[in-house]
Amino acid sequence: MKKIAFLILASFIFLLNSCKDEAEVYDGQPFLHFNKGTSGEAVVRQNTGSTTVTIDFGTIQALSGAAQVKLVVDNTVSTAVQGTDFQILNPEVTVNAGQIGGQFQVKLLEATATVEPKVIVFKLQSSSIANATFDQTYILRYTKACEFSITPFSGNYTVVTDTWADYEPGDTVVLQQGPLPNQFKILASNNPYITNFSTAYMLVTVNTDGSIAVASNEPFNYGGSTGTLNITGSGTVNFCTGAININDLDFQGAAGSALNNQFVLIKN
Repeated sequence: MKKIAFLILASFIFLLNSCKDEAEVYDGQPFLHFNKGTSGEAVVRQNTGSTTVTIDFGTIQALSGAAQVKLVVDNTVSTAVQGTDFQILNPEVTVNAGQIGGQFQVKLLEATATVEPKVIVFKLQSSSIANATFDQTYILRYTKACEFSITPFSGNYTVVTDTWADYEPGDTVVLQQGPLPNQFKILASNNPYITNFSTAYMLVTVNTDGSIAVASNEPFNYGGSTGTLNITGSGTVNFCTGAININDLDFQGAAGSALNNQFVLIKN
């Protein structure tokens, strides 16, 4: 009897769950929305001409008939300009009966891409499919990335920041390339605080990802109670602009240490 009662109860629970699942089936309007995220990041690499990205959209359920969907740009908040910075290759897509979405292709142009992010804000538009109340804006941010090159890192640079205060903002610093192909020197020839300014320099080794390691070729001699200090550091360079950001510059010697200094330079 217990076994029979258990089977009856199990059947009853199964019927309840079946009714519940059937009740949750959606049978309303398809409603249009961005269905694979509402933001994206892209990089336009140097010497490629352009980069094409895909933006997906969808409907809550399959369409009963064909419909046209447009990708439109919100120019009130976008910083990139359509036709100048980017092109929508297929601004209108046909979603056929039985389908639940599609894709747009957007070409990002290298000629106007910058190392500072540009932003494009997209929206969906259709005369026959109503928009959903969610996921109605897609934000695409993109930047330009230049390939590894040591060429920019020579000549005159302007000091932007020097928390160690060897230089004032606006002072000029001279760079020379070498001795290795991925190295350059930040000369100390106009450093007013050291006595060995004619021979001392910071040697910067550049990695392919833009990270750098810094080390003085010889201790900087500040004289007096400070004496000589070895210099080490790390940071990044920008291959597109030649900018240098040493965000962790350490001075250490017998007199003590001064850590985590910042030295920022831009190319003249």
